[in-house]
Amino acid sequence: MSSTKPVAKPAIRKAGDGRSSTRTGSREPITENGHRIRAQIPQLIFGDLWEYDPAPETADPKIKPQYDLYIGGKFVAPKSGKYFDSINPATEKLVSRIALANIDDVNDAYEAAKKAYDNVWSKMTGRERGKYIYRIARLLQDRAREFAVAETIDGGKPIKESRDFDIPMAAAHFFYHAGWADKIEYAIPGVTVKPLGVVGQVIPWNFP
Repeated sequence: MSSTKPVAKPAIRKAGDGRSSTRTGSREPITENGHRIRAQIPQLIFGDLWEYDPAPETADPKIKPQYDLYIGGKFVAPKSGKYFDSINPATEKLVSRIALANIDDVNDAYEAAKKAYDNVWSKMTGRERGKYIYRIARLLQDRAREFAVAETIDGGKPIKESRDFDIPMAAAHFFYHAGWADKIEYAIPGVTVKPLGVVGQVIPWNFP
């Protein structure tokens, strides 16, 4: 007479329970007394280990209470001794005091720039000049958040405009001219390009 042997089913141990159960066609195991139990799903608990990256608006531009004129590689007080207030349009609070230059300060700035041009800048190759201009662009990019916040505090424009247009465009201008520094002599065939020397520029108040 033939006989069959029972096939053993794999045992499943419930976490924290010494009793075993067998797996059926269902994905959920059944205990010895016939009750279904739901499998324990592990949960990832990070607590406060993951945080959002600081928003650009939280960057501290570290604005000083007062700024002097930058002439000849150093900050100097204006000859008039006068300063004007920079006001935050959003709060109408004082941001900083800025030196007010007069004609004597402008002449000093011109003489310092001409000295630097005659003795150093004009003697450098276009490639070397380009390195300095390129470095200015990179510094603007490195501190873009602080510049954007400072621009918004000082001028009152939305942070989105300062962050996404003003500062990137300011850096882009320096990148552009850095690229031309060693190529300007090839720009116009048959024409020898010569530098004009020191020039003065009026910077718009609402753009870097």
